[in-house]
Amino acid sequence: MLVFYYVSLFVLRALHIMFPPAILGLLLFALALIFGVIKEDWIKTASEWYIKNLALFLVPFWGGLLAYQELLKKNWISILLVIFITTTVTIVCTGLFVEWGMKFLRLHNIRGKHD
Repeated sequence: MLVFYYVSLFVLRALHIMFPPAILGLLLFALALIFGVIKEDWIKTASEWYIKNLALFLVPFWGGLLAYQELLKKNWISILLVIFITTTVTIVCTGLFVEWGMKFLRLHNIRGKHD
């Protein structure tokens, strides 16, 4: 599975495409399964373990929703507003930080070439 991630990372960098390499890696993995490059028997043990334990990943989420159902019903607008605002602030701050970092790196590279 890790091989598909690194292949997708290489392809995306080589083609200068902005796309999540993990998603492309999963697509490549699915295509390899469909076309028989990877045999189902090779991944059967690991996939069965994930399927058997899938409830461990989902039960806490649904249990929390059920436990706080009344609270969620009363405050759903506030909750969505907070999610929207914090997500927006996080994206903007991340973008500004990356922009600052890129300027810093460009400045550092320019100074390094003249020294």
